[in-house]
Amino acid sequence: MRADGPVVVALDGSPHSALTLDWAVHEAERRHAALLLVRVLDDSWQTMAWSWYPVVDTADLGTEVKEYLDAQARQVEERHPDLTVEVRALHGRVVPCLRDVSADAALLVVGARVRTGSARTGSTGVHVAAHARCPVAVVRSDPRRPTAVDAAVVVGVDGSSASLVAARLAAREATLLGRPLRVVHARPTIPDPFGRGSLPPVATDDEEHPTHRAATSVTDALRAENDGLAVELALVDDDPADALVHLGTGAALLVVGSRGLGSFRGMLLGSVSSAVLRDATVPVVVVHDDG
Repeated sequence: MRADGPVVVALDGSPHSALTLDWAVHEAERRHAALLLVRVLDDSWQTMAWSWYPVVDTADLGTEVKEYLDAQARQVEERHPDLTVEVRALHGRVVPCLRDVSADAALLVVGARVRTGSARTGSTGVHVAAHARCPVAVVRSDPRRPTAVDAAVVVGVDGSSASLVAARLAAREATLLGRPLRVVHARPTIPDPFGRGSLPPVATDDEEHPTHRAATSVTDALRAENDGLAVELALVDDDPADALVHLGTGAALLVVGSRGLGSFRGMLLGSVSSAVLRDATVPVVVVHDDG
């Protein structure tokens, strides 16, 4: 990861790519960063020795991908003339290609569709977030839930180094967006014996519990480090992933760390981040612990 690197946005040509690109453009402008548009041409299947498989001219496919990226770049440049925009067509498997390009990026932006009914978000965003070498934003929208003007940036903390890195990044994003920051710490609860599924998180009054005291310390530190930023702490007894999805509903941004068992022993951020990526209806940023 390079702090001064570009915002990289992965496009796939689907209608949802327009939302992903728009989100990435505004993020690049806020960061005063360049924007790199990429699309992966997965031609790795051609290494398979199936003599009966129809041969596709990859040169034609590559030209089509390049033309698509150039057209997207021209549209961005027309609307945002001060933004530096570059394009790059990548060849190979999607996740490894995006992992490689993320090494020099400040942020990697990928799209995901909101689940409908029992359908869930695809796994590409989860795999990219797990393997990328920079923070990953997984962008989705839910037209039924427009973002309110006072919507907060929400971050989950559990005491792990990854969640602390996430909390600091969330504070920076909240400052850039001019929004409040909501810090969430959830203690897992015993599963509901009646099988009622996910319920709203229950606020706890056990503020003297060691894990909650640690969360309070993190919140106090964020206030001290970010003068003028409104920081709220939500202490709840609930499944951590469910708590973040519920409390992050309608948020401007939801931030989670990528891994780690912390001293809080509240969230297992590997599994929590995966669940949040699949179930959240707002943009999610997954942050890796570089340590």
